[in-house]
Amino acid sequence: MQKKQLKEMFDNLLHIWNKTNFWNTKMRQDIYSWVNGIHVINLINTWKKIEEIKLELEKLSSEGKKILFVSTKIQSRDAFKNLAESTWNYYVCEKWVPGLLTNFKTIRVRINSYIKLLEQANNWWLDILTKKEKASKLLELEKLQKAFEWLKGMKKLPDLVFASDWVYEKQALKEAARLNIPRYAILNTNGDIDMVTNYIPANTNSEKSFSYIAKELKASIKTPKKQGTSIKKVAQRKVSWDKK
Repeated sequence: MQKKQLKEMFDNLLHIWNKTNFWNTKMRQDIYSWVNGIHVINLINTWKKIEEIKLELEKLSSEGKKILFVSTKIQSRDAFKNLAESTWNYYVCEKWVPGLLTNFKTIRVRINSYIKLLEQANNWWLDILTKKEKASKLLELEKLQKAFEWLKGMKKLPDLVFASDWVYEKQALKEAARLNIPRYAILNTNGDIDMVTNYIPANTNSEKSFSYIAKELKASIKTPKKQGTSIKKVAQRKVSWDKK
């Protein structure tokens, strides 16, 4: 690891962890020291893990497999939403829908209903309804859009679940574990390495930290041009109705 890379991680606050009284002993190997009651991460370990996971994501994406990014934490939401969009993968950034993975067949029916309602809104079909009926449909559409906007093209279970923060995305990781889907996550000192297949030890309380990691991962994810274009067309359909 070069000094430049170490400085970049330091400048982006990857080294700052939780207070020393909030930690899991399983993360001991990634702790470098502590300062003023705050644990300091071993950035050499962080860089090794980033490089390791980049290689794994490169192999996965080159085989045409899909990643579901789960990032409902405010600090990580924008960075991982942009990562998923730019690599044509799937993401959840508002709220995890219980059973999204373990009850996918039923959830897929809901996604299909969302797609149908979205098309009706864009084709002005809702205009023939009464004001009350239209308002009800638009409320339903808004709710469905928050949950499934970037899942429209997900016809089957993802090949990998990547959580931006183990604590916030615990339910998603549990569902993936039940289905033996590989699970990657960013872990702070309170992380549990037994819950994931692989992990990156880093600060999970900073937008700068998440942005840096997302940028590093983006370069390793390959997307076939035709497949990416197809997913883009499905995922970027926007509602153009008049709510008034």
